[in-house]
Amino acid sequence: MIHISQIISKPKTIEYRRKPTKEEIKFGHGAIHYREFDFSFCIDKNGNLKQFLKSLDDGLKYYY
Repeated sequence: MIHISQIISKPKTIEYRRKPTKEEIKFGHGAIHYREFDFSFCIDKNGNLKQFLKSLDDGLKYYY
């Protein structure tokens, strides 16, 4: 796990990714989806970088 103390320069956003859903594959959008999240949203209460996030707007899990 990456702790916040190990990060030298804090970025504004961190990029996460997810696999396509079955519906996206059905409609031809079968690529891996990337998304950037705010840095403060990616850190848990202990100061560690979260391995996955659940997006608030689409409800899908994104992995680091």
